Amino acid sequence: MEFDSKKLTLIDLISEQHAHLRKTVEQRWEEQSEIRFSHAEWHLLSKIDQQNLTISQAATIVGISRQAMQKTVKKLENRGYISSSFRDGNKRDKFLRLTKAGQDCCDKNNLLKAEIEKELEKQLGKNVVKKLKTLFQNKWVNE
Repeated sequence: MEFDSKKLTLIDLISEQHAHLRKTVEQRWEEQSEIRFSHAEWHLLSKIDQQNLTISQAATIVGISRQAMQKTVKKLENRGYISSSFRDGNKRDKFLRLTKAGQDCCDKNNLLKAEIEKELEKQLGKNVVKKLKTLFQNKWVNE
């Protein structure tokens, strides 16, 4: 369903573009791979690819309950894409990391995102994409 973009606020426009880009990445993944991940699973894999996290930290970043995150982690562990373990001296928090299979999926997905970024550069211009990246690296509003 299309919305009249002239009536949308900046926040709504950013949200719409984000949803469209995420959907495009997921569709392209599905065209080239038989491996399927839910949106929450992709989000978790991407965050673990960026930094080491505990289950608690991942739940906060992804925006789901700790219980829902534990379920997502268990599914990805059972499928062989992530592993979790306790660190020495810390038996409270499980730390997450990608397995080789998980890293391979993230690497391929990052290539897909880079291809889409190149398409955006052609459509919008390299300077505009560079400026957007600079703008999105900063917080705009204090929480």
